[in-house]
Amino acid sequence: MHEESTDTKASSLHFKDIEPKVTEFFRNCNLQKHQLHEALYVFDEEVVGEITSLLRACKLPHSYDSYKDVMSEKLTTRLQLSPNDMILFVEGDIYVKYYFKIETDQDNVDRRACGITSSSLDGYKKDFFPNQSYKELIFELFPYVIEDVLSYKKNTPSQFKKIFIPALVNTVEIVVIGHTELDDLRTIRGLTFYLLRELFDDIMLFIAEDILFHFSNGERKAMEFLSCFSVHETIDSHGTRHKANPILDESHHAWNLTTIRSTMIQHKKAKQALYEKKSAMSVIKKKLELFKKDQKTLYKQSEITKKRLDELEHKILHTRMTAQKLSESDALEVTFIEDNQEKVFQRTVLLGKLFKKEDALVGEKNTLRRTMDEIENKLSNKQKEIDTWEKKYSENKEFLASIEAHGYPIDKQYDRILRALAKTLASR
Repeated sequence: MHEESTDTKASSLHFKDIEPKVTEFFRNCNLQKHQLHEALYVFDEEVVGEITSLLRACKLPHSYDSYKDVMSEKLTTRLQLSPNDMILFVEGDIYVKYYFKIETDQDNVDRRACGITSSSLDGYKKDFFPNQSYKELIFELFPYVIEDVLSYKKNTPSQFKKIFIPALVNTVEIVVIGHTELDDLRTIRGLTFYLLRELFDDIMLFIAEDILFHFSNGERKAMEFLSCFSVHETIDSHGTRHKANPILDESHHAWNLTTIRSTMIQHKKAKQALYEKKSAMSVIKKKLELFKKDQKTLYKQSEITKKRLDELEHKILHTRMTAQKLSESDALEVTFIEDNQEKVFQRTVLLGKLFKKEDALVGEKNTLRRTMDEIENKLSNKQKEIDTWEKKYSENKEFLASIEAHGYPIDKQYDRILRALAKTLASR
């Protein structure tokens, strides 16, 4: 697929003008500045950024899928690369890795690690990659390896089988060379094999999962790639015969495209349902937080209202007791404190004022009582809402816990297919 924007087609830049600049750049660049090791070159974005931008801004001939093909062609010529060497584009930088050969004594018990003892290799691993950091470093590169080197879009299964081991070795060696102080080729290769054996199954599952993901999304190239794995002999468009190459699981059951497609559809639906459950839980959690926040506000309002009601009850009682005493008195005038000042009132006038005050206080009390009833009603309804959503949250949580513990039934079938494809891809 071409990596060009819609502006590219309308661009005034022509490939015939850009191509000589690219050729000249790689022909004249000082390789020693970019050589990290005798087996590894790194061209960083600051160096190749301008060339990359020019290529991406022009319309490429149909013989190139993207700017990467042009740059790979120039680098292959300049560095005299062989088919097992690797060019990797990683976030603007370019890694060029030579695949070197190591001769090993066939009688050596440690020949799988180039004659280096396991204890020595384990020591290197612990010294240079504390906390098994090599895993993260290697898997950070693999999306780019799949895109540029091991892509189902660029390779048939037979081509994949020819190149995947050198590609895996080159990828791990980029990490070993870049993150250790090792320089000797034999030691580098030994540690590479040592780390690769630990991660090989996970790497193949990673590649298989990528293919199945794109297959489940109906990508034509992924479907064509998987269609090559058949229990019967096939003949391609060029008339070339290909022997049977089935996707076999651990029980030697062969998986055909129809069954794989059906499983992937069900698996995708199950994952979508799981995603929706998790999204629902997130929504429910936010609802509960808002409800509890509202509930807390209502509790505060309730406390303030109750306190005000208590104060009014006290004032009403005090007013009634004062009026009662005045009613029982026969004095014409009385001294009374009003607004923090001592004043003299006619007893009957003061009684009238107290009765009015009592009426006002009782009216305020009745209003507050209605407010209190409304608050209590809201609190009751809010608690019902909280109970309802907490129940839903609990049910979803139990469902997710069950899925995490046991998985969907279709997950087991998907895992069988995934492992079967990984195993088939790894067979040589």
